[in-house]
Amino acid sequence: MRTRSCCARPPDRPTVAFGEMLDDHRELYNAALQERRDAYRHPSQTRVRYGDQSAQVKGIRGCDPDQARWSFSSQQATLRGLEKAFAGFFRRVKAGGIPQHRRVLGRGKTVSVKRAGRRWYVILSCDDVPAEPLPPAGAVVGVDVGIASFPTTSAGEHEPNPTCLARSAARLGAAQRGLSRAKRGSARRRKVATRVGTISRRVARQRLDHAHKTALGLVRGHDLIAVEKLTIKGMTRRARPRPDPDRPGVFLVDVDARHTSQRCAACGHVAEENRRRRATFACVQCGHTADADENAAVNILRAGLARQADAQAA
Repeated sequence: MRTRSCCARPPDRPTVAFGEMLDDHRELYNAALQERRDAYRHPSQTRVRYGDQSAQVKGIRGCDPDQARWSFSSQQATLRGLEKAFAGFFRRVKAGGIPQHRRVLGRGKTVSVKRAGRRWYVILSCDDVPAEPLPPAGAVVGVDVGIASFPTTSAGEHEPNPTCLARSAARLGAAQRGLSRAKRGSARRRKVATRVGTISRRVARQRLDHAHKTALGLVRGHDLIAVEKLTIKGMTRRARPRPDPDRPGVFLVDVDARHTSQRCAACGHVAEENRRRRATFACVQCGHTADADENAAVNILRAGLARQADAQAA
C-alpha cells in the first residue's frame, strides 16, 4: 500500500463540513480517551481496549445525530488511532523510555500562551524544580565565542557556526524580494509577509537548538566552565563562581573580558599588536602563535580557575 498526500483547496461549503467532521471526531477521540483514563484510575485499574470502545459506536450513533452523519469506518479509524497511541505509550514506559509528552517538574506558578505565526506555545514557569546532579567529569574548560567558529575551547576544539541561515538564505531572500514588490495592504503582501516570518522563525529555532545542544555537551563534559562576561556592569563587578542551578556540581564562572584576546597565553604579554589579524594570534614579545580564539579561551580558563581559587579561599 502506498500513501500520497496532496494539498486540498476546497470551496467554502466543504470547508465548513470538514471542520464539523474534525470537531465531531475530536469529540469522539477525547471521550474515548477520558473513558480509558477513568477506568485506569479506578481501584481495579481496568484496561479498556479498542474492541470495547468500537462496540459502543453503534449506540453512540443512535443517540447522537452529529456522530451519526459521519462514516462508521472513519470513527473506527479514530478509535484505532487512540489504541495505537496508548500501545506506543505503554511500550515506551515498559522499555524505560520517555513518553512523547513531557512531564512538568516542580510547582507550577504561571502559564502563558504565545502565538508565533500559526503555531501556539504553552509556556510554564515552575518553582522547586528538582536538580539533576551530574557525575564528576574531571575536566575544566574555557570557552570563547568567536566569529570563525561558534565556540572555541581551551582544548583547541572548534564548533562550526550553524548553517541554518545559509541553507534558508535563498528562500528567505526570494520571500523578502516578493514582500518588497507587493502592494501595501494587499492580500498578497499579507501572505508573503507570513512566509517571511515562517522562514525567519524556523531559522531562529534551529539556531537556538544548536546553541542548546552545544551548551549541553559542554556541561556534561566539564566540572568548570569559564566564559567571558561581556556586559558593562559585569566588567566593574568581581565575578564569583556559581553552580549551574540545573546541573549541580558544574560551576559556571564569568570572567572579565578585557584583554583576553590580546594577552599571550604563553608569556602573558598584552598588546593590541598581538592581534593584527582576526583569526591569528602572534605575540610580538615571545613569538608565540596560535588560533586567536583558542588563545583567548586559554586565557579565559586561567582567569576562571583563579576566580574559583579566590572564592574557595574566601
